[in-house]
Amino acid sequence: MVLALQYPVGFQFVKVPDPLSGLNPTYPLTTVPVPAVGVPFFDSRFGTIKTRATQTDSYNSRHEYSRFDPFNVDQSMIVLPTTDGDWNVYRTQTMPYNTTASLVRHFDMREPRWDASNPTLLWGLEDFSIVTLDVQSDIKTVIKDFTADSTIGPIISANPVYWITTREEGESSLDKRYWVFILQGDTVVYLFTWDRQLDQVPGICQLSTVEADLVDYVGMSPLGNYAIIGADPSDTATIAGLMMANRELTQLHKLGYAIGHSDVGLDSDGNEVIVGQNTWTDYIELIPIDFSTSPVGNPAGYAGSGCIPLIRLFYDNQSPYGFQSGVHISCNYPGYAVVSTYIEPALPEQNWLDRSIVLVKLNRVQPLVSYLAKVHNTTQAYWEETHATITNDGKKVVWASNWDQNVGQEQMFLMQLDMPANWSVGQATATNWLLYP
Repeated sequence: MVLALQYPVGFQFVKVPDPLSGLNPTYPLTTVPVPAVGVPFFDSRFGTIKTRATQTDSYNSRHEYSRFDPFNVDQSMIVLPTTDGDWNVYRTQTMPYNTTASLVRHFDMREPRWDASNPTLLWGLEDFSIVTLDVQSDIKTVIKDFTADSTIGPIISANPVYWITTREEGESSLDKRYWVFILQGDTVVYLFTWDRQLDQVPGICQLSTVEADLVDYVGMSPLGNYAIIGADPSDTATIAGLMMANRELTQLHKLGYAIGHSDVGLDSDGNEVIVGQNTWTDYIELIPIDFSTSPVGNPAGYAGSGCIPLIRLFYDNQSPYGFQSGVHISCNYPGYAVVSTYIEPALPEQNWLDRSIVLVKLNRVQPLVSYLAKVHNTTQAYWEETHATITNDGKKVVWASNWDQNVGQEQMFLMQLDMPANWSVGQATATNWLLYP
């Protein structure tokens, strides 16, 4: 059962005075007992309403990643990964979510993503196919089998390839019309796009061995205008760093030399952007998905690049206020990004961003940053990383937590922050997105 807790009249987020500075007010973590499941409480520093939403169950009790909204469109269900590589869907009417009584479906589809309008429908991948699963009826439908495609099918037949993938971090366009995949093999790798409305493959190219090793993920831009390729930096490969391409894959353009964690989204004017950690400049930056954007290689290079620095991370281990944490980014809600941090054992909290989750308004003229929550979480293993994600409708932010206990054992649960009502009035909302039927 979820207990009621209300924001006070006139509640406002606490603003970060100067997110481009290494110095801002710090709000050190206060000692708080491990929260009971389903009992909301106020963040002791910022006054936001938080609730522990799942019971501890290894990492079966946490969400997948910062890029993806784990809730369906009406937030009546949530999808959570399992330790065996499969997935569970739970009803969310009661907490903890992850109980046998709330279990809707256990399934083994790869890269599951909720449909934008149908609350029971998941999209995903199986072998060389795009499939959907109705979690209520357990009906699985093949949307596209690329072994039967006139362009991709012969390549699959002639080469030692074994599946299509985005390498776990990419997505289709918001309307599910445009897709981009890696056709994966051990010795041969292709990149190709697909138009669902026309059932056509607009572009295909073979990656060199070097390029195939460098590429971390592929995905479409939110409105489907471009393919995005996230790769490691290289001085020799054509596809390296953060790249964009037209749907035909005939025009490639570098957006960033070395971009760490990132997400695609829309800025406050509805333009396609990437918000990412530039490891060469020490900033989280807004990167327009545009052929006129120039990659930034040093802190003095932002002028004329099109890129906008949003948050200075200030990784300086010689400084008493140097940043100690790693970051993840979530841009599911138009006009905004959520930045979360994770910190290793024995590292002190000293920078204003350490052990914090913040909200960034993606206004190119006047970006703003607000504190959202303090993070009771210490990270030693991957599945302990915070990975905060904002829901597609902007109503919730969720993240993984071990409450600084049993660190390294991946004994997690899910924290949930309910955003104030109408907190973004006047901004773009998910209902502005045009959905392809």
